[in-house]
Amino acid sequence: MIGLTEEVQRLRAVEFGKELFTIPAFEMLLDLYSGRNVQPRSLTSLTGASSASERNSQRIVHRLAERGFVDLYRDPSDGRRIIVELKEETTAMLDRFFDRLVELTGELPMYQRRQK
Repeated sequence: MIGLTEEVQRLRAVEFGKELFTIPAFEMLLDLYSGRNVQPRSLTSLTGASSASERNSQRIVHRLAERGFVDLYRDPSDGRRIIVELKEETTAMLDRFFDRLVELTGELPMYQRRQK
């Protein structure tokens, strides 16, 4: 479902353009949630997962931290580097989101026809 959601995001960007419909915060949350990249994730590394500029992406990450979605802390081995991690509550929220997405997919008429 994560891959499907990311594909929906890419399709949205292709069809409507990144400039008109951007959702960089969700893109970064998906990137952290999928865990495809090496953990822990640095702020600089995470900004590459967003369709926003690096500067705007950094602002968005700080807003995500202010709203309680992620934790930010300095890397103990390199104090200049900021580490970004999903909070457990955010992971649970995304779990529920994808569970609901699976349910919704099962309710689609095309999917129901294949099940018969």
